[in-house]
Amino acid sequence: MTDAPSSSTCVLLARAHGAQLAGTAPVATGWVLVEQPGPWGRSALTESGLDPTIGAALEAAAGDGVRVQVIRRPGLGNGSRFVTPRTVVLAHTGPSPWAEQLELTSDTDLARLDPNLTLAPTPPGLGLRVEQPLWLVCTHGRRDRCCATYGRPIVDALVALHGDAVWEVSHVGGHRFAGNLVALPDGTVYGALQVAEALRVLDLHRAGRHDLAHLRGRSHLPRAAQAAEVLARTELEVDRRDAVTVSAAGAPGTDGAIAVDLDVEGRTYVATVRQVPTGASYAQSCDRGEPEDPGRWHLTALQPAPFGDR
Repeated sequence: MTDAPSSSTCVLLARAHGAQLAGTAPVATGWVLVEQPGPWGRSALTESGLDPTIGAALEAAAGDGVRVQVIRRPGLGNGSRFVTPRTVVLAHTGPSPWAEQLELTSDTDLARLDPNLTLAPTPPGLGLRVEQPLWLVCTHGRRDRCCATYGRPIVDALVALHGDAVWEVSHVGGHRFAGNLVALPDGTVYGALQVAEALRVLDLHRAGRHDLAHLRGRSHLPRAAQAAEVLARTELEVDRRDAVTVSAAGAPGTDGAIAVDLDVEGRTYVATVRQVPTGASYAQSCDRGEPEDPGRWHLTALQPAPFGDR
């Protein structure tokens, strides 16, 4: 494969190399979203109008599987640096996803918030239950310019149709897949979107289907299970969102292969995936100079489980 020019952005490099989306979603069961309008620095929690002491404390308190991120209403990237009350969204993306929205009138309340509440399968009852999906579009240009370049047109188009269900969000990972879109509370992550594709993804998602060509994975799953689900869905041509569940993922074998048990429309399958080098190294982010080979997940086997194993 011919390398793209070194001056290309990470998105253009990823497209030139046919970068794989399957199995690349951020791994998080819990999400804590803190509203902070105004500009964000590279580290949005500590380099914005949010008290950096509070931002750092929230990040430090978050356990494994919890992401603490900053959000803002579209169009407020250069607006007020302070907001009262401050919206905070808690979301759990496990098998029984939930989200609650809190309105905090003081940063003292924010400092007392335990991010790990989002790991529980039941909501804490601190705020109002969010009944409709929330849509997060990464526009964190100070982290990577591609996020702003591709994210801002998407967020403008989505907010015109879906209003307060849409937020700009700080870094979600995978700059090379901008524009990136996260659906909460189910934690589905889509990437490599432009405006028309983002509108289609959102419409399909709301109708109970996935756009498999842009599906990165579901955030509560480990990467191998994410990849197994996306690749199995693609192989079996199953796009209904509730048609597939992951019941178990094994440890890597001596050859790196990982067996993942899937329930697909009531039938149990074993999907075996293995990540292998692509043979091409290139920048994975516009702010990361050292080229890397991102690897690629391969579906090496997809077999119905024996009847006795169901």
